[in-house]
Amino acid sequence: MKKKVVKMISLMMAAVLALGCTACGSTGGEAADTGSNGTAEADDSAAESSDDGTGAGEEKVTITLWSQFSDPNSTDGNYVAFYNALESIKTDMPNVEVVHEGTESESYKVKLKTAMAGNELPDVFFNWGAGTMKPYVDAGLVLPLDEYMTDDVKSRILGGTLDNFIFDGKTYGYPYSVAVASLYINTELFEQNNVKVPETYDELLEAVDAFNAAGITPISLGEKDLWPGLMIFGIHAIRMAGAEDFNAALNGTGSFDTPEMAEAAKRVQELAARGGFGSSAMGTSEDDAVAAFKQGRAAMMFMGSWLNGDCEAEDAAVKGKISVIKFPVIEGGKGSIDEFHGGSGETFLVSSSTEYPAEAAAVAQYICEKMSKDQYLAGSGMPAWEADMGDTADLNRLSQEIATLTADATGYVYWLDSLTGGSKADTLMNEIAKLIDGSETPEDFCKNLQALNE
Repeated sequence: MKKKVVKMISLMMAAVLALGCTACGSTGGEAADTGSNGTAEADDSAAESSDDGTGAGEEKVTITLWSQFSDPNSTDGNYVAFYNALESIKTDMPNVEVVHEGTESESYKVKLKTAMAGNELPDVFFNWGAGTMKPYVDAGLVLPLDEYMTDDVKSRILGGTLDNFIFDGKTYGYPYSVAVASLYINTELFEQNNVKVPETYDELLEAVDAFNAAGITPISLGEKDLWPGLMIFGIHAIRMAGAEDFNAALNGTGSFDTPEMAEAAKRVQELAARGGFGSSAMGTSEDDAVAAFKQGRAAMMFMGSWLNGDCEAEDAAVKGKISVIKFPVIEGGKGSIDEFHGGSGETFLVSSSTEYPAEAAAVAQYICEKMSKDQYLAGSGMPAWEADMGDTADLNRLSQEIATLTADATGYVYWLDSLTGGSKADTLMNEIAKLIDGSETPEDFCKNLQALNE
């Protein structure tokens, strides 16, 4: 991310903290539906600004919508917020019928690629920003939204949150949240096993050894799905290389083949060999890794703030026992404790071939603005839109902890697969998996990644 974006998002987070607010992101299980599990009252400003050719008396149009929000019963705050929006849009945009089809995250990515190749995209569809969105933009498959973004709408969007959706000066998506990854710790397990909560990287390794000795998985990781490894390597690279240099490597203006990157890769490999991720991370899915952490079978998990809802869910054995901390600095690294993995980069895009561009754009805006408020209140992310949040006394306590952690943020690196996109993201995931399973040296890892920039 550019320094300007970093500063703006940092200021935004500090402002939200001052309001007593906060925190995070997404995952799921498969389904298709047109209903909702929420009945939250729609935000007035979203309803007003979405009245774009959908007033009473006009012919009702059908807008097809695809998303990765596949489970209407999920406790993940992003899912809750999405289904709230899907329900309230029925009242707030009565002349639009939204037909939703939800698909589990990894299958959803395949589905989108297939639809893109055949130019068979729905009217509106969930997607990630930056490098993941770029192929759709380059192919002319998505609609620029600038002509539908009134000054009033722009005034409600928080600074810096649009950057991952802008290409060649045109805006293709609205933001709805700012997600941040943190190290989640089970305080009960730390206390029961007399293990110190790590403040340094050496103390993190000591905690890994102690939990392994006690037969407890130190850090829960679902590397069978590959993308979780991106986060583990990502935070190590941030700590070793610093956010600015790591962002440069990811966007092709810097290098992966540096001593700092090699050290980050070495640390990840050594952590895996030490048993940091348990004995079967490569065969564990992300859903199973989350379940293990929720059930108290793992001491730590490095994950995005969408985990907040799972940790505080009524069925979670760890409810009230989890805390979040900054991932420790690594001695000799260029990164600081106040540089974070995350940012704003999820949205809903409008197909350029839609029959109803104004209505589809209004649906995309409505969902993003409504979700911004509701996912925040559900404890899953920092809001990307200004809104009256009402009483936040019952806000997810982990979200409040993350707001405190990020109040003095100095740098961000967004999710690696979203920043790079396409085959480059696939290569990143596969190379990191080789690091974790020990089949590739850190030096070869760095050279293979740098080959992507040449």
